[in-house]
Amino acid sequence: MKEAGGISFGDSVKDFARKCKGKQGRARLAAAVGVLAMLLILLSELFPQNTVAGSTKNTKSAQSSTEYQAQLENRLEHLISQMSGAGKTTVMVTLETGEEAIYALDTQSGEMQSQQTHVLLEDGSALTETVCLPQVCGVAVLCEGGGDIRVAARITELVSALLDLPSNRICVEQRKG
Repeated sequence: MKEAGGISFGDSVKDFARKCKGKQGRARLAAAVGVLAMLLILLSELFPQNTVAGSTKNTKSAQSSTEYQAQLENRLEHLISQMSGAGKTTVMVTLETGEEAIYALDTQSGEMQSQQTHVLLEDGSALTETVCLPQVCGVAVLCEGGGDIRVAARITELVSALLDLPSNRICVEQRKG
């Protein structure tokens, strides 16, 4: 492979190897290795590797929201089916958002202004201070006793008290046969 000046890459390497003999040559070699190491570090910073950790955090968050929703539905089904008159029960819960993370802030104050920055960990991710569970948007309950207005009212009160939801976000209906 020829370069623009007509000298091949192999000739350049051989010429550099000849110059690396002796005390002064070793110093040149050490300097060249140092420059090469710095270039490699610079390139690794410019082109970061896509780590699996970042994508698993998002997946984990989505899974935990789904798991939270399923757990909430199962617990409500079990509790409501224990009420007298409710019978066999199916519950569906809808969530407004997924988990919400609140990150730690570092505040630096001066005489005239203050500045807030996120606290970063060694791996570059932000320090999580609190993780808020998803907010429940509404609940639908299908049960055998849902046609009885007294049973439906007791179920609505129960769900409202447990989840701090207004009654207009809770629907109780009778289950088919």
